Amino acid sequence: MARNNKKFMQTLETETYHTIAKEASQRGATVQELLRAVIIPEWLSENRKKWSK
Repeated sequence: MARNNKKFMQTLETETYHTIAKEASQRGATVQELLRAVIIPEWLSENRKKWSK
């Protein structure tokens, strides 16, 4: 069965990365885990209305 997964690459400024890395560390997570579990879902829920017009 073929999987139809999509991938993307994100570039962050150094200061932004350090902020995210610090937050992830405080939560006992990796940067990738924080992005997948918290940041991206929050961004999507806040911005979904803008995109559905």
